[in-house]
Amino acid sequence: MKKYISILAVSLAMVSLTSCDKDTEGLTDITYYPVLEMDGPVYDKATAGQPFNDPGCTATLNGEDVSAQIEVISSLNFSSPTPGYYSIVYSVTNSDGFSATATRYVLVSDPNDPASGYYTVNTDSYRDYNGIVYFGGYPMRVVGDGTGKYEISDLLGGWYEYRAGYGSAYALQGTVTIDADGNISLIKSYLAGWGDSANGITDGKFDAASGIITWNVSYTDYPFNFIVNATKNQ
Repeated sequence: MKKYISILAVSLAMVSLTSCDKDTEGLTDITYYPVLEMDGPVYDKATAGQPFNDPGCTATLNGEDVSAQIEVISSLNFSSPTPGYYSIVYSVTNSDGFSATATRYVLVSDPNDPASGYYTVNTDSYRDYNGIVYFGGYPMRVVGDGTGKYEISDLLGGWYEYRAGYGSAYALQGTVTIDADGNISLIKSYLAGWGDSANGITDGKFDAASGIITWNVSYTDYPFNFIVNATKNQ
């Protein structure tokens, strides 16, 4: 009986080893992960109708340059971009299927559009609700489509996204018009995190000479008033 048990144990061990060999067949013991390094700025700008020269990326794998293997995905027309905000995604994958990715963002504006661009919220911006609280220093984006309509990344100037640290879902994204005199009117807005929108905008103005954009947005039924002033980055 003991002899039978010993033979059975050896047989099971051989089956187990054979199974493991087949499960690991074709796999390497060491995986080297690709590394991507993006050249140029993460947040870039381009002029509509003029070719965009993508600074590109370099990729290495275990010290070897594999930049030729990089795949690029973007809806941006590099030869003749149209106004808008675009992403360029670079990716490279090793032989074991592990990938590395990097993303660049490109703001394309019409050459005759002074309002489109990257902005910094000025520190004289404030929220007026049971007292005034000043804030600022946060990034903001104004993107025109060439027809007088603009997408603003956060009508609240980063109050919830950056100051409170809630993240991009709590930016109050807005669509506005800016007329020839710089007057701003709200078309629509939406804050995804809470599923609501602004009550309205007053005192909206863009000063092309100074590159300063400002408005007073009323938000929620309380209401909160956010007076946002931002300066276009040169």
